[in-house]
Amino acid sequence: MDHMERGNIDFSGLKTVVLDEADVMLKLGFKEDIEKILAKAREVCNKDLQIVLFSATIPSWIKDIAREHMKPNFKMIDLA
Repeated sequence: MDHMERGNIDFSGLKTVVLDEADVMLKLGFKEDIEKILAKAREVCNKDLQIVLFSATIPSWIKDIAREHMKPNFKMIDLA
């Protein structure tokens, strides 16, 4: 967030965003920050941006966030 606010980060070459431990990051209160970063990345990269979320647990609210930020045909894979 600090780099975005200072204007010293360039998302133009970004192709993929990977968020590991998505459930923990969001549970710890980073939801708004993550949404701002993803929105800025999508704004700069348009539809070419790939967003990948990894999570050990997939509660319904994680599924909601995935639906909101990922492409409509995203795939959820359960390794359990």
